[in-house]
Amino acid sequence: MLVMDPLALPLSCACVDGVGQRRYELLASHMESVLKRPVKLLFDESLGLARARVKTPIDLIVGKDAMVRFDAKRESLRVRELAALTDRTGGMDLTGVFLARSDSEIRGIEDLAGRRVALGPKEEAEANFAARQTLGRTGLLERVSLIEAGSLDAAALLLADGETDAAVVSEFLPPLLEGCGKLERGSVVVIGRTAPVPFIRVFATDSMSETDQRKVTDICLKMRSQVELMEALETKGGFLGSVWHDWRGVDRAGMVSWLPASLPLKPRQFWSAALTGPAVAGVAADSRHVLVPDKSADQVHDIFRCLDARNGHPLWTLEYSAPGEMEYSNAPRATPVIHDGLAYLQGAFGHLHCVEMETGRVIWKRNLFDDFGGKILNWGASVSPLVMDDRVIVNPGSARASLAALDRRTGKILWETTGHAAAYSSFVTATVAGGTQVIGYDSAGLGGWNPASGTRLWELVPRGAADFNVLTPVVLGDRVLLGSENNATRLHAFDKSGRIIPEAVSRNGDLAPDTCTPVVVNGKIYATAYGELFCVRLSDMKTLWKKTDDMFYDHSNVMGGPDRVLVWTMAGDLLLLDAGVDEYRLVSHFRPFGDTTLDSMSHPAIVGDRILLRSKERLASFSLRESE
Repeated sequence: MLVMDPLALPLSCACVDGVGQRRYELLASHMESVLKRPVKLLFDESLGLARARVKTPIDLIVGKDAMVRFDAKRESLRVRELAALTDRTGGMDLTGVFLARSDSEIRGIEDLAGRRVALGPKEEAEANFAARQTLGRTGLLERVSLIEAGSLDAAALLLADGETDAAVVSEFLPPLLEGCGKLERGSVVVIGRTAPVPFIRVFATDSMSETDQRKVTDICLKMRSQVELMEALETKGGFLGSVWHDWRGVDRAGMVSWLPASLPLKPRQFWSAALTGPAVAGVAADSRHVLVPDKSADQVHDIFRCLDARNGHPLWTLEYSAPGEMEYSNAPRATPVIHDGLAYLQGAFGHLHCVEMETGRVIWKRNLFDDFGGKILNWGASVSPLVMDDRVIVNPGSARASLAALDRRTGKILWETTGHAAAYSSFVTATVAGGTQVIGYDSAGLGGWNPASGTRLWELVPRGAADFNVLTPVVLGDRVLLGSENNATRLHAFDKSGRIIPEAVSRNGDLAPDTCTPVVVNGKIYATAYGELFCVRLSDMKTLWKKTDDMFYDHSNVMGGPDRVLVWTMAGDLLLLDAGVDEYRLVSHFRPFGDTTLDSMSHPAIVGDRILLRSKERLASFSLRESE
């Protein structure tokens, strides 16, 4: 594990109490105890220097987001973001500060016209990229003389020595430079700030298996209970999930590592971006990108927009012709999937594109119905592609290709399996009886498939009336929770061979959701159905309570976190519930887009302490941080 965090003790100094003394050896020791394997710790200011010093591959990197990505590109090393470390205030971003000498007449950024300004190097985004953006927004970019220093310290010293009139450095740096004597105390003042950029992130490289990546992510997200470790890393909130790369987030489980104790009375809106199509498909995001499916105003073209997660500005778009009539609009309804630098974008008429995440360049494309002979469903191709290792698993629903696997890098067909027509439920993976399965619905019922060959392992056709099969199966260890409008909610187990046992372990006849996939928090199932929000105890399937309200009549999305459940209704209500009690207890209720009824079926994305919510006309980023 390589640590490039500038606030790590070996890379900083102990001149200011509580800042710059992060002790990562405690994190490495904790990882060793959980993983049952040694974790070798390495500190360096750059990836290139670290790789020159060690002969073995570097599996994990902890450092500034921009610097790790910059170095990884230079070293031709692929990295995958796993988690974000919060700072002492609970934030996960970093701001650059504009400094001027305290004895100068400069008191604001607007005073910099005609002046010399020292920036940090390109890899220090908060002191370079973000600073240029700030100067550009204020109309000063062409009116100042920029000097790119070799380091942040060097930029500050250029200012101190009178060689520049201002400098931009990380917000945490001035007190440290004063503490170690590089800057005279009180000699500089802050005259402005940049927009925030992502700060400390945990990255995995290609040398770490996906299984180990999930284990490390789980260790990071559960660190909040380790008080000594939290203190050692100078963090208030520990690590937060910094990606929402798929339908319902990590493992398609609808769960996040953190939710606030309460929502602010008026959550801060960071940005808003205009959209043109109905709010049907969910959002995928990480700390730098937001992917939102959209439709042209005339309903003729599918549009996939990639926005800058920091400010909502457009980065690229993919647009193609997709006319035709369809129930509930003809807009895309499958949440995009981001994986290993690529994104998989699927439209309602079966168009599937694999694009480069950074640029939007199309790598390959297919049409599920044209290429495999399937039939366009009444509600369109709704199932998000499932990425497993080097495969993308899709369900065209044709006689010859009920399911199919494609090479995720080339789109080449790896296997097809015969079966039933498609349904509307996204597939999941589960480890059962020592083996990995793909589990999901087709038009007949639930099934399990071998991901390597496509062989169908088992089938479960409900005894009651047929269902639309919209809900995603919820994997709970070696069991699976199912829900539908005609067969209600039931929990199934597997036998020793990995086949599902047809008779349910337990069932609840009250909760019969038609579109709302449940979450399980504190041993309780939460979901909405036909105007009621339900809470069902998982152990015996007893209904603990139900809340009747018109806001729950149409589709809702539910997400879970420690002791909290978040509900986003189709009408535009955001509700935070207390999951630590066995009664309906509303903690917060917020309507981010005002009193207008939204018709928003779009699943939110939660990245760290921000939530992305969509209305018919716009996508907006809000803070979930509770008031201090």
